[in-house]
Amino acid sequence: MDLTPYHYKAYGLSIASEIPLPPLPTSVPTTADLTIRREQLPGRPPVEATKIYRAGLNARFAQQGLDYLWLDWSPLISFTAVSGNELLVDTTQTDEDLVSLFTLSEALGLILFQKGYFLLHGSAVRIGSKGVVFLGEPGAGKSTTVAACAQKGYTVISDDMVCIQVNETGNLLLIPAFPQIKIWQSTIDGLQLHREKMAPVREGVDKFSWYDSIKFEENAVPLTAIFVLLPPRKPGSTTDPIPASRVPVELLHHFPLADALLKGKSLEDYFKKSVAIAQTIPLFRMSRPADFAGLHEFVTFLKSRLT
Repeated sequence: MDLTPYHYKAYGLSIASEIPLPPLPTSVPTTADLTIRREQLPGRPPVEATKIYRAGLNARFAQQGLDYLWLDWSPLISFTAVSGNELLVDTTQTDEDLVSLFTLSEALGLILFQKGYFLLHGSAVRIGSKGVVFLGEPGAGKSTTVAACAQKGYTVISDDMVCIQVNETGNLLLIPAFPQIKIWQSTIDGLQLHREKMAPVREGVDKFSWYDSIKFEENAVPLTAIFVLLPPRKPGSTTDPIPASRVPVELLHHFPLADALLKGKSLEDYFKKSVAIAQTIPLFRMSRPADFAGLHEFVTFLKSRLT
């Protein structure tokens, strides 16, 4: 008998969890692809610093092959991803929202990496029948652009971490995450969204989770294009294609997990999938309008690029 109290769906996985994960859509109990449970973690290999920050804390990483991956935000919380089907959570925290925030981050990304998905730090939407990914440095406007797309009625696929299935035939599919966009107060004001429908996010004083009224994609969507957003410039926007030979390096720059994961066979696999993406879809560098007034026109411009 399954005694796990919570059952969810995210990234195409049936998840059985001992801890509540509020942003995730609930599902009926079934055979779990992933089990999340609390456990005091045993000793681990030496950890090293990463580029990963969450709620102002820098994560440390360790691994024992690819079957045991550690992500450590001590003294707050630590995770072990086991063979792509088990995520162990070591914490004394009783704040459910805080535990959920850290669990549904790069910690879950370790499981997706173990399952062989291609991951990017970015956001994705469906425009028409086509899946579009937005990459960019912090502050480039990934989530703001997705929020503007959602406001126009387009369907959200993911925010913060993009999960791509690259199969042997070269088909590229975006795997839906869960219905949430994390946006700053300035975006809420600029797009004139209703904050009463949003919940505060613990990782930013003025950051909020928009999930209640957005349209969320539930099925895998063909990936059609990737846009690397540049800091806004005036007037309007510009679009420049990225040469296919530069695409693997560009995508590597947006890998969301610890860089130490990409070595040996894992680096070779990531590079091969990057080449498959470069050979299948276009990538563009693009600047969006500096003002919110032009953002919806920018979204319309994106649609025109895809038709």
